[in-house]
Amino acid sequence: MPDEPATPRQPIRLSPGDPLAALSRWVAEGSADQAARSRARQRWLERQAQEEATLIGSIIDLAERGQAITITTTAGGRHTGAVVAVGSDFAIIHESRFGDIVIRHDAIAFVRPFPGDNTPTGDRPLDINLALADALVELSAERPRVQIATGGEELIGELRSAGYNVLMLRLDNPRRDTVHVAIDVIDHLVILSR
Repeated sequence: MPDEPATPRQPIRLSPGDPLAALSRWVAEGSADQAARSRARQRWLERQAQEEATLIGSIIDLAERGQAITITTTAGGRHTGAVVAVGSDFAIIHESRFGDIVIRHDAIAFVRPFPGDNTPTGDRPLDINLALADALVELSAERPRVQIATGGEELIGELRSAGYNVLMLRLDNPRRDTVHVAIDVIDHLVILSR
């Protein structure tokens, strides 16, 4: 059993002058050995958790703590705020300047917790079923005004509809053009108004 003291390395010799000194040494050695085993086990558990970590698991850990983070996307966007939702392929952070920002998991380059925050392990299984396409279908029913950033362009307009891998956006321009945007190329989507 791990909580029992280890067998003494040498027989305990009780001295006539202080019969408890040897016993005290043995108990101290056992306590030190137990503490060392406990630290080794803790390090092993931490390493195992790190090896099983996922980026999205880390984001979920931070969301549950209510901590603000900075997400940098593969297109170079930087968004700082609290995580308010995580889907199977997207996360939403609330940024004080812009409101809710939807970021695809595939567009996340890295996540930076604020200095001093404990680093999350991110070793949890992902049991989330809501996909970005499904969330956009629900959102499009409200016809919100959104800003969509792709790798090289930003579009602003009314989200008209969404499907399996595409959404329709009526642009804020004099002609009110409608464009079809592939969901897979979206870097982030800012919900400007509902």
